[in-house]
Amino acid sequence: MKTKKNNEILIFDTNIFLTGIDFNLMNGLIYTTPNIINEIKIDKYINKNRNILNKIQAAIDSKKLILKTPSNKYIDEVDKKSELTGDYKALSNTDKELIALTLELKETVTNNIMIYTNDYSMENLCSELNIPFSSLFKKGIKSKILWEIYCPYCNEIFKPGNLNKNCEKCGLKLKRRPKKIK
Repeated sequence: MKTKKNNEILIFDTNIFLTGIDFNLMNGLIYTTPNIINEIKIDKYINKNRNILNKIQAAIDSKKLILKTPSNKYIDEVDKKSELTGDYKALSNTDKELIALTLELKETVTNNIMIYTNDYSMENLCSELNIPFSSLFKKGIKSKILWEIYCPYCNEIFKPGNLNKNCEKCGLKLKRRPKKIK
């Protein structure tokens, strides 16, 4: 059942938080997953990201930023669709989880929803799922792409889950390219 709210919902990827954006300048509620915040908290960058983490905590405390984990139903749907587009291995589990959260909110809330990311694979999958997306500080994708996994030497085509594995025939690392429409 959809709930009615008046605010716009903005869903932020890690790379948007890392820009140091001021949440108070944004209209609407901001959502993300706990794993997105965990990516920012990694020990290697925790001192560098301290100011960003303080802004995030202030936004959580003021209820401007809501952390939510999507249900498995939506994660499964994103996994299946990302295999069809060929983005499955190019997206981290956290990326897929964030898209699943967006899909869940799109189906359960009547707000205007927009996911913000600078990741082309995420934008491509959002395009396939009819999820509105936008990038900040760079150009986003211009059109939807279906990817295929192939061996650059043999030119053999493989299933999407084989990206970055080695070719069974020649041993070369598999890559991805836009699928040619016949």
